Amino acid sequence: MLATIIAAMLPLVVVFLLGYRAGWHHDFNGEQVSVLNRMVMLYAFPLNLFVGIAGMPRTILAGQLPLAASVFGIMCGSFGVAYVLSRHVFRRGAAAATLQGLAMGAPSVPFIGSAMLPVLVGHASTSVAISAAVFAMVLVQTPVCMVMLAKSTHAGSPEQARLWPQIIASCREPIVWAPIVATLLVVAGVHIPPSLLRSGELLGNAAAGVGLFASGIVLFLQRVSVTLPVVVTVTVRNIVIPALSWLLLTMLGLPHEVIRTAVLALSIPVGTVVVILAVRFGTDEQEAASTLFLSAVVSVLTMALFIACVG
Repeated sequence: MLATIIAAMLPLVVVFLLGYRAGWHHDFNGEQVSVLNRMVMLYAFPLNLFVGIAGMPRTILAGQLPLAASVFGIMCGSFGVAYVLSRHVFRRGAAAATLQGLAMGAPSVPFIGSAMLPVLVGHASTSVAISAAVFAMVLVQTPVCMVMLAKSTHAGSPEQARLWPQIIASCREPIVWAPIVATLLVVAGVHIPPSLLRSGELLGNAAAGVGLFASGIVLFLQRVSVTLPVVVTVTVRNIVIPALSWLLLTMLGLPHEVIRTAVLALSIPVGTVVVILAVRFGTDEQEAASTLFLSAVVSVLTMALFIACVG
């Protein structure tokens, strides 16, 4: 078990620290990080997801539907519940509650999951879990957050304050339509030549490493301050949500492999989208960066705990 945990976690820690060191050494600045992230989101990750799903037999893909529904549903549900509690129970401002809800409900599954999950659950389950997480994040969480932040901060354009234009714009992103096209091809029984899939793997396999490297740079560039809201958010993101997900999926009687993959995916720390939106709308930037930093540091222990528990 210890060897499995080390095999899953060590690459994440090493690449993350390399990114942090690159920021500390001033090898990259904020603008260059944006370029790295743009390459990952427009080319590397879409190719990674397309190849992972397109290479799956139709019978295997059909069996992964409970996993996709679990990850998608829990991410959207936890985001909504976290926002309501933060806004109406703990009386936080609209912008702060929105970002806190996103931090709790949006784990960095695309970056960290693609590096960690294949070692633990296999490539087929990894591709489905990441695709479901991307759909939840890009089609639901991010558009809703952009609308709410634009209204509460008055920093966005009128277009950003409307939900449907945001969703339509998200559907145009390669990271959304690439896995959808791959799924439709598999369902239709269209087989892509293996040599063509391997061509996509060449760049797709770089997605996780570049994404984690860029995240390490972001953590160095942002100011960190540990406050009570930060600690609460990290505790809920890293421990409470995956634990409750484990309980819920077990009560629903889902297969162990589905529960295992979903819980491990949902135990992943806060995604960088929280910091990106905080900077874009000029609100709660320090809290967002601090949450990202602390969640990433603590995840070395919390993810290892869930790997041991559900393994």
